[in-house]
Amino acid sequence: MVCPGLYCIRRSFLHTDEYEIALFKEVDVCTGHIRRYQCLLDSMEARHGMTTTVFKDRDRQGDIPATRDFTVWRDGVEALQRWNARRDEYERLLGIMKISAS
Repeated sequence: MVCPGLYCIRRSFLHTDEYEIALFKEVDVCTGHIRRYQCLLDSMEARHGMTTTVFKDRDRQGDIPATRDFTVWRDGVEALQRWNARRDEYERLLGIMKISAS
C-alpha cells in the first residue's frame, strides 16, 4: 500500500504538458501587460520630454508635481516592474520544468 501523502508529494513534482502549457500562457499574459505598460511609459516620455529613468530620479527627489499625468506614469513604472518580476518567475519555473523533463 502506498502512503497517499507520499503519492501526492511525488505527483506534485511530475512534469506534465498541462503545467508547461499553463506556464507558457502565463508568460504570454505577462508579456502582453509588459508591452502595454511599456507603451504607456513611451508615450509619457514623449509627452513630457524626459526618460522614465530621469522621471524616477526627479520623483525620488520630490521635483515632480502631484498631477494626474505623473501619478499615471508613476503607477505605470511600478506596474511594469511587477509584471517583469512575474514573467521572470514564470520563465524560471519553465526552465526548471525543462530540466526535470529531461
